[in-house]
Amino acid sequence: MRMLLLLSVCLAVTGCFVKPPSQEEQRFGELSFDHQLKDAAVGSSDTILVEKTSVPLAELEGLTRAKKLRELRLTQTPVTDAEAKIIAQIESLEIVNLPASELTDAGVAEIAKLPNLELLRIGSANLTDAGIQKVAESPTIVYLHVLNSPITDASAEAIGGMQQLESFYADGTDLTDDGMSKILKAHPKLHIHFNDLHPAGSHSDHSHEHSHDDGHDHSHHGHSH
Repeated sequence: MRMLLLLSVCLAVTGCFVKPPSQEEQRFGELSFDHQLKDAAVGSSDTILVEKTSVPLAELEGLTRAKKLRELRLTQTPVTDAEAKIIAQIESLEIVNLPASELTDAGVAEIAKLPNLELLRIGSANLTDAGIQKVAESPTIVYLHVLNSPITDASAEAIGGMQQLESFYADGTDLTDDGMSKILKAHPKLHIHFNDLHPAGSHSDHSHEHSHDDGHDHSHHGHSH
Protein backbone atom coordinates (compact mmCIF):
# COMPACT_ATOMS: atom_id res chain seq x y z
CA MET A 1 0.00 0.00 0.00
CA ARG A 2 2.83 2.35 0.87
CA MET A 3 4.44 1.63 -2.51
CA LEU A 4 1.17 2.32 -4.33
CA LEU A 5 0.80 5.61 -2.48
CA LEU A 6 4.34 6.64 -3.32
CA LEU A 7 3.79 5.65 -6.94
CA SER A 8 0.63 7.76 -7.13
CA VAL A 9 2.39 10.78 -5.66
CA CYS A 10 5.32 10.28 -8.02
CA LEU A 11 3.06 10.21 -11.06
CA ALA A 12 0.96 13.17 -9.98
CA VAL A 13 3.76 15.45 -8.84
CA THR A 14 6.89 14.63 -10.79
CA GLY A 15 5.73 12.81 -13.91
CA CYS A 16 8.08 9.90 -13.25
CA PHE A 17 7.04 7.97 -16.31
CA VAL A 18 7.54 10.63 -18.96
CA LYS A 19 8.84 8.73 -21.97
CA PRO A 20 12.63 9.09 -22.15
CA PRO A 21 14.40 9.90 -25.44
CA SER A 22 14.85 6.89 -27.71
CA GLN A 23 18.28 5.55 -28.61
CA GLU A 24 17.94 7.21 -32.02
CA GLU A 25 17.09 10.56 -30.42
CA GLN A 26 20.05 10.27 -28.08
CA ARG A 27 22.35 9.36 -30.97
CA PHE A 28 21.34 12.28 -33.20
CA GLY A 29 20.89 14.80 -30.41
CA GLU A 30 17.38 15.89 -31.44
CA LEU A 31 13.83 14.73 -30.86
CA SER A 32 12.38 12.51 -33.56
CA PHE A 33 9.81 13.80 -36.02
CA ASP A 34 7.17 11.58 -34.42
CA HIS A 35 7.97 12.95 -30.96
CA GLN A 36 7.81 16.56 -32.15
CA LEU A 37 4.62 15.92 -34.13
CA LYS A 38 2.89 14.55 -31.04
CA ASP A 39 3.88 17.67 -29.10
CA ALA A 40 2.63 19.92 -31.89
CA ALA A 41 -0.62 17.98 -32.24
CA VAL A 42 -1.54 18.57 -28.58
CA GLY A 43 -0.43 22.20 -28.68
CA SER A 44 2.58 21.91 -26.37
CA SER A 45 4.89 23.06 -29.19
CA ASP A 46 4.44 25.13 -32.34
CA THR A 47 7.64 24.04 -34.09
CA ILE A 48 8.98 20.93 -35.79
CA LEU A 49 12.72 21.05 -36.44
CA VAL A 50 14.36 17.91 -37.82
CA GLU A 51 17.85 18.82 -38.96
CA LYS A 52 20.01 15.70 -38.65
CA THR A 53 17.86 12.95 -40.13
CA SER A 54 15.58 12.46 -43.12
CA VAL A 55 11.93 11.96 -42.25
CA PRO A 56 10.20 9.12 -44.16
CA LEU A 57 7.81 10.89 -46.50
CA ALA A 58 4.85 8.75 -45.47
CA GLU A 59 5.16 10.10 -41.93
CA LEU A 60 4.60 13.66 -43.15
CA GLU A 61 0.94 12.84 -43.72
CA GLY A 62 0.57 13.27 -39.97
CA LEU A 63 1.34 16.98 -40.23
CA THR A 64 -2.36 17.69 -40.66
CA ARG A 65 -2.71 16.94 -36.92
CA ALA A 66 -0.56 19.97 -36.07
CA LYS A 67 -3.26 22.60 -36.53
CA LYS A 68 -1.29 25.41 -34.87
CA LEU A 69 2.19 24.69 -36.23
CA ARG A 70 4.18 27.88 -36.73
CA GLU A 71 7.56 26.62 -37.96
CA LEU A 72 8.49 23.57 -40.04
CA ARG A 73 12.15 22.83 -40.73
CA LEU A 74 13.14 19.57 -42.42
CA THR A 75 16.79 20.00 -43.34
CA GLN A 76 17.52 16.55 -44.76
CA THR A 77 14.11 15.47 -46.03
CA PRO A 78 13.45 15.30 -49.82
CA VAL A 79 9.92 16.70 -49.64
CA THR A 80 7.93 16.30 -52.87
CA ASP A 81 4.81 17.91 -54.30
CA ALA A 82 2.64 15.29 -52.58
CA GLU A 83 3.85 16.48 -49.18
CA ALA A 84 3.56 20.11 -50.29
CA LYS A 85 -0.20 19.62 -50.55
CA ILE A 86 -0.22 18.51 -46.91
CA ILE A 87 1.97 21.40 -45.75
CA ALA A 88 -0.23 23.86 -47.64
CA GLN A 89 -3.18 22.86 -45.43
CA ILE A 90 -1.48 24.15 -42.25
CA GLU A 91 -2.56 27.78 -42.46
CA SER A 92 -0.84 28.74 -39.19
CA LEU A 93 2.63 28.20 -40.68
CA GLU A 94 4.86 31.28 -40.68
CA ILE A 95 8.21 29.61 -41.41
CA VAL A 96 8.80 26.80 -43.92
CA ASN A 97 12.38 25.62 -44.34
CA LEU A 98 12.96 22.78 -46.84
CA PRO A 99 16.52 23.06 -48.21
CA ALA A 100 16.76 19.44 -49.44
CA SER A 101 13.40 19.18 -51.18
CA GLU A 102 12.49 17.76 -54.57
CA LEU A 103 9.62 20.20 -55.03
CA THR A 104 8.60 21.34 -58.49
CA ASP A 105 7.24 24.78 -59.32
CA ALA A 106 3.73 23.51 -58.59
CA GLY A 107 4.64 22.29 -55.11
CA VAL A 108 6.44 25.49 -54.18
CA ALA A 109 3.47 27.50 -55.45
CA GLU A 110 1.15 25.54 -53.13
CA ILE A 111 3.30 26.33 -50.08
CA ALA A 112 3.71 29.98 -51.08
CA LYS A 113 -0.07 30.41 -50.84
CA LEU A 114 0.00 29.90 -47.06
CA PRO A 115 -1.78 32.98 -45.65
CA ASN A 116 0.62 33.61 -42.75
CA LEU A 117 3.90 32.60 -44.38
CA GLU A 118 6.72 35.04 -43.58
CA LEU A 119 9.85 33.02 -44.28
CA LEU A 120 10.31 30.56 -47.13
CA ARG A 121 13.61 28.72 -47.53
CA ILE A 122 13.60 26.31 -50.45
CA GLY A 123 16.22 24.18 -52.13
CA SER A 124 15.24 22.03 -55.12
CA ALA A 125 16.81 21.13 -58.44
CA ASN A 126 13.26 21.22 -59.84
CA LEU A 127 12.50 24.84 -58.93
CA THR A 128 12.59 27.19 -61.93
CA ASP A 129 11.79 30.80 -62.73
CA ALA A 130 8.14 29.83 -63.21
CA GLY A 131 7.98 28.77 -59.57
CA ILE A 132 9.52 32.03 -58.40
CA GLN A 133 6.85 33.90 -60.34
CA LYS A 134 4.26 32.14 -58.17
CA VAL A 135 6.22 32.79 -54.96
CA ALA A 136 6.32 36.49 -55.85
CA GLU A 137 2.52 36.59 -55.76
CA SER A 138 2.60 36.08 -51.99
CA PRO A 139 1.75 39.28 -50.08
CA THR A 140 3.16 37.93 -46.81
CA ILE A 141 6.64 36.52 -47.50
CA VAL A 142 9.23 38.81 -45.92
CA TYR A 143 12.27 36.52 -46.07
CA LEU A 144 13.04 34.41 -49.15
CA HIS A 145 16.01 32.06 -49.42
CA VAL A 146 16.53 29.99 -52.57
CA LEU A 147 19.43 27.56 -52.71
CA ASN A 148 20.76 24.92 -55.08
CA SER A 149 18.01 25.67 -57.58
CA PRO A 150 18.36 26.56 -61.28
CA ILE A 151 16.55 29.90 -61.14
CA THR A 152 18.01 32.54 -63.47
CA ASP A 153 18.01 36.29 -64.04
CA ALA A 154 14.51 35.83 -65.47
CA SER A 155 13.35 35.78 -61.83
CA ALA A 156 14.84 39.19 -61.06
CA GLU A 157 11.78 41.24 -62.00
CA ALA A 158 9.44 39.10 -59.90
CA ILE A 159 11.71 39.17 -56.84
CA GLY A 160 12.34 42.89 -57.19
CA GLY A 161 8.61 43.44 -57.30
CA MET A 162 8.07 41.90 -53.86
CA GLN A 163 8.01 45.23 -52.04
CA GLN A 164 7.20 43.64 -48.66
CA LEU A 165 10.37 41.53 -48.96
CA GLU A 166 13.09 42.49 -46.48
CA SER A 167 15.70 39.81 -47.15
CA PHE A 168 16.62 37.66 -50.16
CA TYR A 169 19.27 34.94 -50.15
CA ALA A 170 20.41 33.13 -53.30
CA ASP A 171 23.01 30.39 -52.92
CA GLY A 172 23.89 27.90 -55.63
CA THR A 173 21.47 29.30 -58.23
CA ASP A 174 21.98 30.47 -61.83
CA LEU A 175 21.35 34.10 -60.92
CA THR A 176 24.16 36.42 -62.02
CA ASP A 177 25.46 39.79 -60.88
CA ASP A 178 23.29 41.39 -63.56
CA GLY A 179 20.19 39.76 -62.14
CA MET A 180 21.04 40.86 -58.63
CA SER A 181 21.62 44.40 -59.86
CA LYS A 182 18.15 44.41 -61.40
CA ILE A 183 16.65 43.26 -58.10
CA LEU A 184 18.49 45.97 -56.17
CA LYS A 185 17.49 48.63 -58.66
CA ALA A 186 13.84 47.71 -58.18
CA HIS A 187 14.16 47.24 -54.41
CA PRO A 188 17.08 49.37 -53.09
CA LYS A 189 16.45 48.66 -49.40
CA LEU A 190 16.42 44.89 -49.82
CA HIS A 191 18.96 42.95 -47.77
CA ILE A 192 20.68 40.51 -50.14
CA HIS A 193 23.05 37.58 -49.76
CA PHE A 194 24.38 36.26 -53.07
CA ASN A 195 26.49 33.11 -52.67
CA ASP A 196 27.34 34.17 -49.10
CA LEU A 197 28.31 37.72 -50.09
CA HIS A 198 26.61 41.11 -49.88
CA PRO A 199 26.48 42.58 -53.42
CA ALA A 200 27.59 46.19 -53.74
CA GLY A 201 24.69 48.47 -52.90
CA SER A 202 22.84 45.89 -50.85
CA HIS A 203 21.32 46.99 -47.57
CA SER A 204 23.62 45.11 -45.20
CA ASP A 205 23.10 46.24 -41.60
CA HIS A 206 22.15 42.72 -40.64
CA SER A 207 23.13 40.41 -37.79
CA HIS A 208 25.01 37.29 -38.84
CA GLU A 209 24.44 35.50 -35.56
CA HIS A 210 21.70 33.26 -36.89
CA SER A 211 19.94 30.76 -34.70
CA HIS A 212 18.65 28.50 -37.48
CA ASP A 213 21.29 28.85 -40.21
CA ASP A 214 18.86 30.53 -42.57
CA GLY A 215 19.62 34.17 -42.00
CA HIS A 216 17.16 35.01 -39.25
CA ASP A 217 16.36 34.62 -35.61
CA HIS A 218 12.91 33.09 -35.53
CA SER A 219 11.76 33.70 -32.00
CA HIS A 220 7.97 33.73 -31.74
CA HIS A 221 6.44 36.97 -33.03
CA GLY A 222 9.82 38.42 -33.91
CA HIS A 223 12.76 38.39 -36.28
CA SER A 224 16.14 40.04 -36.09
CA HIS A 225 17.34 41.79 -39.22
